Amino acid sequence: MLVRLVTRRALETVPMLVASSVVVFCLLAAAPIDPARRALAVAGAGDAVDERDVAAKRVELGLDQPIWERYARWVADAAHLDLGESFVSKKPLASLIGERLWPSTVLAVTSLALAVAIGVPLGVVAATRAGSPLDHTIRLLTLLGASLPGFWLALFAMWLFSVQLGWLPALGSFTPLGIIMPAAVLAVRNLGLLTRLTRALTLEELRSDYVRTARSRGVAERAIVARHALPNALMPVITVIGLDFASLIAHASVIEWVFAWPGIGKLGVDAALAGDVPVILGFVLVVSLVVVASTFVVDVAYGVVDPRQRQSA
Repeated sequence: MLVRLVTRRALETVPMLVASSVVVFCLLAAAPIDPARRALAVAGAGDAVDERDVAAKRVELGLDQPIWERYARWVADAAHLDLGESFVSKKPLASLIGERLWPSTVLAVTSLALAVAIGVPLGVVAATRAGSPLDHTIRLLTLLGASLPGFWLALFAMWLFSVQLGWLPALGSFTPLGIIMPAAVLAVRNLGLLTRLTRALTLEELRSDYVRTARSRGVAERAIVARHALPNALMPVITVIGLDFASLIAHASVIEWVFAWPGIGKLGVDAALAGDVPVILGFVLVVSLVVVASTFVVDVAYGVVDPRQRQSA
């Protein structure tokens, strides 16, 4: 049954990847940016480029062909792990992504670790003191953190900790000191969501019948929370944590760009500003793979833990 579940989940990922690539390919084709013109401008020709050079560049890049032919060629090359090369830098796309993927992964893992290490305990504390001033304070702060725009928070953190206090470098560098501020800013939203989710689930468990029975038998409140309520509440939280990792890779682009973090998110933003179509497609493909892989792992983990998932496969 577990093999069937894994096989079905793996097959379901293929249409998702195809659909995302088709949508992005069509959107890029309909965008007002001319990749050939942008490539010539970045190469040093400036904005005043000759139309004959633009036409020749379009032929060189294969942009004169119908969109379905370009997409079919891109899919065939991607199936052979050939993602092409950047229109702007002329570097192989696999090399560009390989250089940037590791810093993005480290940033996402560090950010998620911060969110979990702070958010889950805060949620438990808020649940055990529901209705108290401490509970209201935690809920207010986490709601504020989950609502603040990431780019604004990044700029504020740079102004406070770099300009005013001088504690941290303003621009992120792939060093232990340079990762602190980007990871902390990226963790704020997820910290707020995990805190509120943990509070709600723990509070629901604390109000259940088996907890009331344990209390009637004289079991200490600390033991009830640690041995009964928290383990049952953590399963949905673990699911969210797994999906949050994918969202951090996907949504870290703005934070990486603001802090000049050398990750794949900054690569995607720079490619979008330059109209570098192969890099944009490669960025979307990688992000889609991360999201699909994270969802796949979570689904399989649920199938291992919960037999009902295996039976429905």
